[in-house]
Amino acid sequence: MMSWLGIALVGCSTPPSLEPPAPASGTDDTESPGTGPPTDTADPTPDSGTPEPGAELLVDPGFEDGDAAWAFWGGAERVMHDAQEGDWALRTTATNGAEQSLTGLKPNTTYQLSGWGRTTDSNHPLKIGVKDYGGEELGVLFEGPEYTQGSVTFTTGLGSTGATIYAYKHTGAQAGYADNLSLSEVGPSPYVLVWSDDFDGVGAPDDSRWTFESGFVRNEELQWYQEDNAYQEDGVLVIEGREEMRKNPGHDPTDSSWQSQRAWIEYTSSSITTSGRAQWQYGRIAVRAKVTNAGGTWPAIWTLGADCQWPSNGEVDIMENYSGSLLANFAWGTDTPWVASWDTQSVAVSSLGEDWTDDFHIWELHWTSEAMQIYLDGALLNDVSLSSTSNGAASCAGENPFQQPHYLLLNLALGSNGGSVDSLPFPTQYRVDYVRVYQTTAAD
Repeated sequence: MMSWLGIALVGCSTPPSLEPPAPASGTDDTESPGTGPPTDTADPTPDSGTPEPGAELLVDPGFEDGDAAWAFWGGAERVMHDAQEGDWALRTTATNGAEQSLTGLKPNTTYQLSGWGRTTDSNHPLKIGVKDYGGEELGVLFEGPEYTQGSVTFTTGLGSTGATIYAYKHTGAQAGYADNLSLSEVGPSPYVLVWSDDFDGVGAPDDSRWTFESGFVRNEELQWYQEDNAYQEDGVLVIEGREEMRKNPGHDPTDSSWQSQRAWIEYTSSSITTSGRAQWQYGRIAVRAKVTNAGGTWPAIWTLGADCQWPSNGEVDIMENYSGSLLANFAWGTDTPWVASWDTQSVAVSSLGEDWTDDFHIWELHWTSEAMQIYLDGALLNDVSLSSTSNGAASCAGENPFQQPHYLLLNLALGSNGGSVDSLPFPTQYRVDYVRVYQTTAAD
């Protein structure tokens, strides 16, 4: 969110598509399968009510019942030999496999995937894995000529109700075989709710949870932040940008700062923070919100570290929306004061569908002592290893700003990076349904 002295975001990579990406940190470094060919088969999730923990969630886990439940691609096929049990197994070679997509899973719930696999070439293993569940892709490798069983446990994201299970072989012309995959619910997630606000009240946000920023604050934005522009209504927080005209009480023409040079307040908005109320180190943060993507607006969900000056205190932009894009950023200190090192990704809102802004969406930050990931509706937007985020010499040298407590900010800025407000209808609203923070017992 901060870009002091007009510094633009740098180091942007090609925007992600929001299709689940290939894994960066599974149990191995082989590449994962693609999404496979499209299928018009019915949703394979069992429809006999909510399954009991331990119940089988895959349809046709042993590949015995034809091609209806699994999507095969690249030459992978069912074969009537080399089965671990039953009559059929999956046969894969280089860059092919099969996958099954499930819906109706429970968010923030732990599941176990297990399966049997073998390969005739130990240098080119078979992989059974899980993706698209709102967390980092995970899998288990099979490298021997005899069938062995392996398993992996994963926890669905806070807003995720689906997963894709696959068996895949990345390289090698020799065959690999998979059979009798199984997916079952283990039980509750290790992440428990430790702080939340569902904005079910009336009027101003709960002052036991939130504080307000005030005045002209950063980035030479147009708005004057004030408390009046944030209020609870119909179970959501509304942060409202307005066009107003009144004298700037901080105006001082002898002061060179941009805040003091402005004689008038022309626009108002709100920025609420948990500073002084709550802060967290590690865990998962989920925010359900709705943005307009309108030119001139700059809504954000972000965190700042409790200690050290910016950017050496660390900044996480879980969501920024301006200039038609959504951004997910991490920033930390360099050798130069007020200059950040940025790790940033963006995606064009237009690529998400014509009606995307009509709905609320869930942004998540997953944060451990080793890494951070930002998700949108269960799809990875950006991630960073904390082995690469230590501060430079300017401030808090050598310290890692993401290994300290952070507090949360929700705000609607106008102008600056948001662009011109000349065509923006006022009032304009940024709406937040809830904020929820989860941690494990170890808070890591």
